[in-house]
Amino acid sequence: MVTSKGESVTDAGSVVAIVLAAGRSSRSGAQHKLLARNADGQTMLARTLAGLCASQVSALCVVLPPLARETSAALQAIVQKSCSGKLTAIRISNAADEGLSASLKVGIAWAMKQQAAGCLVSLGDMPLVGSLVIDALVSRFRQGDADVVLPQWLGQVGNPVLWKAGCFEALQTLTGDRGGKALLSQPSLVKATVAADPSVLMDFDTADALLEFANMRTTENT
Repeated sequence: MVTSKGESVTDAGSVVAIVLAAGRSSRSGAQHKLLARNADGQTMLARTLAGLCASQVSALCVVLPPLARETSAALQAIVQKSCSGKLTAIRISNAADEGLSASLKVGIAWAMKQQAAGCLVSLGDMPLVGSLVIDALVSRFRQGDADVVLPQWLGQVGNPVLWKAGCFEALQTLTGDRGGKALLSQPSLVKATVAADPSVLMDFDTADALLEFANMRTTENT
């Protein structure tokens, strides 16, 4: 179910997710990374969405580039075909060229309208993150004692990251090509981590990475 602008898709207190997918994919060469396909023909964006759609998040919002870009319609079509049964919204980041923060603001604004208790910030070019990792983040978040929950693998913090609603306003103040991790140095922020897997450190945003993705088979996001 893809919702229209202004339509609420969640109950208050829910954990929702946003997918940042509005970048130009300038590092990946001629092929837009989110439209790249694996060995089974599944696009990167579709596989990223599969993990979220199988997870405990109550709804998700995919932030896409301006409609004038030739890739925007193709990305919208992928979203509309994905997540059958999961409440899904599409928002356009008209200021996407200003950096990651512009798209983050669009997604967080949507989460605020849903009166969500927490928002998982996911990146469109991290297709190997499955629902087990996402559900572990949600479960830890629901313990209620953390402002932000981060996945960790071999001592390194990765993505996606789950933010408490109390952090939404601070996330809205970010500028340039900075994501929410710019806030992690704040001493007042209560952080929690969950053990994850290598997927939380693996993005596919270069031509070489797309070649690797092209040779991967689709596996169930669990």
